[in-house]
Amino acid sequence: MTDRPTASSAGAPVRAIAYYLPQFHPIPENDAWWGRGFTEWTSVTRAKPLFEGHYQPHLPTELGFYDLRLPEVRAAQAELAREHGIHGFCYYYYSFGTKRLLERPLLDMLESGNPDFPFCICWANESWSRRWDGSEAQVLIAQDDSPERYRQFIHEVLPILKDRRYIQVGGAPMLLVYRVGRMPDAAAVAAYWREQAEAAGLPGLYLCAVQSHDATFDPRRAGFDAAVEFPPSPWHGRKIDPRTLPGLDPDFTGTVFDYEDFVTHSLARSAPDYRLLRGVMMGWDNTARRGPASFLFHGATPRGYEAWLRGAVAWTAAHNPPDERVVFLNAWNEWAEGTHLEPDERHGRAWLEATQRALSRAEAWRGALEALRREGTIPPEVLRAHVEDLQHALERLERVESVSTASRGSFTEGVAPAFASKPLHLGGLTQLEFVQGRPPGGRIKLRDREPLKVSGWAVAPGLDLRGAPAFLVLRSPTGERIYSAPLGERTVRHDVAFQLRQLDPRSVCLAGFDVELATDALAPGEYKLGVVHASDKAAVAGFSEHRISVE
Repeated sequence: MTDRPTASSAGAPVRAIAYYLPQFHPIPENDAWWGRGFTEWTSVTRAKPLFEGHYQPHLPTELGFYDLRLPEVRAAQAELAREHGIHGFCYYYYSFGTKRLLERPLLDMLESGNPDFPFCICWANESWSRRWDGSEAQVLIAQDDSPERYRQFIHEVLPILKDRRYIQVGGAPMLLVYRVGRMPDAAAVAAYWREQAEAAGLPGLYLCAVQSHDATFDPRRAGFDAAVEFPPSPWHGRKIDPRTLPGLDPDFTGTVFDYEDFVTHSLARSAPDYRLLRGVMMGWDNTARRGPASFLFHGATPRGYEAWLRGAVAWTAAHNPPDERVVFLNAWNEWAEGTHLEPDERHGRAWLEATQRALSRAEAWRGALEALRREGTIPPEVLRAHVEDLQHALERLERVESVSTASRGSFTEGVAPAFASKPLHLGGLTQLEFVQGRPPGGRIKLRDREPLKVSGWAVAPGLDLRGAPAFLVLRSPTGERIYSAPLGERTVRHDVAFQLRQLDPRSVCLAGFDVELATDALAPGEYKLGVVHASDKAAVAGFSEHRISVE
C-alpha cells in the first residue's frame, strides 16, 4: 500500500490519522526509572476511580494487554483501524540526540514491511520527567535543544520518510513536530530540513507544527506549512467544581473540565489565516498517571465525539484543499490518558464505530443531527455541510423506499476488453454506501460463494460518463488476480453532483450504481474493490478503502 487519498464520505479526500503511542513494551530505561517490566499497562491497571461513576481503570478487551514487540499485535491494530475508516497512524517518535526510546515498534514495522498501513511520525521533542506520577522535579532524560541537534535530526529520519507507506501531502512526506517553540531559529532549521530532503531525492517536506502548548501558534513563524490542532490544548471551556461530584476522593487536587462544553467551543472555532489541520479527542483523563492530581474531562461519550468529528470533517472539507484534508484523532491507544479508540470494557467498539459513522457519508446524518441539537455557535460553512448531510440521508431513504431492482451480472477473470489496452489513470473516486445490505466496514467477507451486493457511486474526472462503460473490479493486493464485471445501469445522483460541483458535470452525471454479482469465478483471497470507467482513449479507476475477503 502506498499513501493515497481516497473518496471520503463528504465527496473529497478526508484522511483521519490517529496518534499512536509505542510505550507498550518494556525497555531498560523504564525498568530503571519505574521498575522492572514497566509498560503503559502498569499505570493503566493501577488507576482507581476518584468519585462515583468515574470510569477507571480503562481496561482493554479485544486486543488485550498487548506487547508491541509482537507483529501480530501490530497487524491486528492496523486491521481494526482500517476496518473503521482510519487512514493511518501517527507514531510518536522519541529521539534525544544520542539516544532514541520506544523506537522498536516503528523500526520493526519499517524492517518487516508490515503492517501494510499508512503512517507518519510526530517528533516528541521534549524532555522526559517524573511528571507522570505527579512529580515535576526530576528530569529522566533531557532533550538536546542545540541548533546542531535540530539540524542533525533530519538525517536521522530520512530513511523513515522514504518508506512507501509514509503519508504524504502534495507528494511530500508529512512530518509533525510536537513542540516547535523549543526549536532554535526554527525557520532556518525548517529550511535546512527541506534542503536536505530534496538532496535525498524527496520532493520536499510538509511540515506540521503541533499546537500542543500554544493553541494559536502560527506555523508560518517557524517556516512550517500547517498547524495541527491538539486537544485537550488549550484547556478551554467550562470547569466543573469537583466538590459537586458525589463521593469525591478527599485527596483530589486535580481539575475537572466539561467535555460537552469543550466540544461546543471546538465546533465554533473560526478559520485562522494559516493552514490548520483539525484534531479531536475521545476524552481525556490522566488519572492513571497523576492519581488524585489528574486533569480529566467529565461527560465524554461516543455520541458527543461523533458530533465533534463530523463537524471537524465538515470544517476541513470547507477550508482545506483536497490533499490537505486531514483530521487527527487523539488517540489510537493513549490508555493512561483516557483517550483511546481501541476497544475497552465499558464502550467496546463504540469509539471506533462513532469514527466510522462520522467519516461515512451514509451515516453522517447522526453526527449532523447531534451537532444541530446542541447549543453554541456553528460556523456557516459547517452548518451548510450538516444540512447537506441530512438532505443526503433523506434522498437515500427515498431511494431505498422506491421500488428498484439491482442490475445483475457476474465476475469474470481478467481485465475487461473495454479497457484492457488503454492507459489507466488512478484519478477516480468510488464510494460504497451499502454492501450486502448494510453500510460497509473495512473488510467485507463473502462466504460460500454468496453474491456480492453493492451500491454507491463512482465518478471519473476528465471522462464523460454518458458514453463511458463502467466495470466493478476486484484486484488482489499484488495485482496477480483481477476480476471484472459490467456495472450495469447507472443512475443520476444529484447529491454527488452537488458535492463534486467543482468537477465537469459530465464526469459526475451518472454516478450511482446498484449491482448484484455472482462470485462463482472468484478464487479465495483478499481483494481491493474499485470502479473503472473507459473511454475511447483512456480508462480512469477509483478504488475504495474497503476490501473484499472471499472465503
